[in-house]
Amino acid sequence: MKNQSPYKSLKVEVLISAMHKMSLAFVENMFPFHELINLNILIINQTDKGKELQSTFPNIRVVNSYGKGLSKSRNLALQNAIGDICLIADDDVEYLPDFEETVINTFIKFPEASIVRFKIETFSGEAYKRYPISSKKLNKKKEIENTSSIEIAFKREAICNKVQFNTNFGLGSYFTCGEEYLFLKETLKQHKKVYFENTAIVKHSVKRSTSNLGSDQFVKAQAALYYHDYKLLSYLYLFKFVFFLLRKRIISIKYFISKFMVGVLAIKFYKTLKDEKY
Repeated sequence: MKNQSPYKSLKVEVLISAMHKMSLAFVENMFPFHELINLNILIINQTDKGKELQSTFPNIRVVNSYGKGLSKSRNLALQNAIGDICLIADDDVEYLPDFEETVINTFIKFPEASIVRFKIETFSGEAYKRYPISSKKLNKKKEIENTSSIEIAFKREAICNKVQFNTNFGLGSYFTCGEEYLFLKETLKQHKKVYFENTAIVKHSVKRSTSNLGSDQFVKAQAALYYHDYKLLSYLYLFKFVFFLLRKRIISIKYFISKFMVGVLAIKFYKTLKDEKY
């Protein structure tokens, strides 16, 4: 008789970052193909005093937080997670019918993986972004820099208390994106294995919070990431990025210098931060 794989009994937990929720109605919208009682869910609800979210489901835990910032919410989820495999989630997504089976089978397929990056579909069934054409191990910067949080599943024992999100990055922070890249970069730095699985587990609307490459917010974050990775060479990479925006006609020539200076000032500010972790 063959031994049953220990992965078959793994508990999957979905870690949802939410804001100002006072009922669990949004959770039902996230899982239209599932009975909530059969799921394991942790909700980090950033809210105000007196407006806390409550759960009557034993399998749906709620932590009400009075702080702000998406990366702070993610880190609080990491601190409170209890699942064997955890999925990072937002409150505006919809999970596919077989997402749990897909996740568990993928960690069986890649037993050394600490993190697996999955695909997102749009609500019309198309790929949310350009993905690798096949499943693979991820090692290079360019292979992780386009990752969205809701694509990430991880083994709790491998990640929690070992890797965190950089709270200088992410929605609600000065640098409004880039936190996923830094999270995965630190994971690789610790010699943990990251894989990509060419299968979707979740749906999201086409609109992306970071889709405007020419916005000041995106330029700021990109400049800070360049400094994080390249230090003094970051100014050269910033110049190349702004030139790319010009070449692709995302910005016009009259904004070239001003966009470059937005990045320069962002690097200057980033240098002053005292709590940089990764």
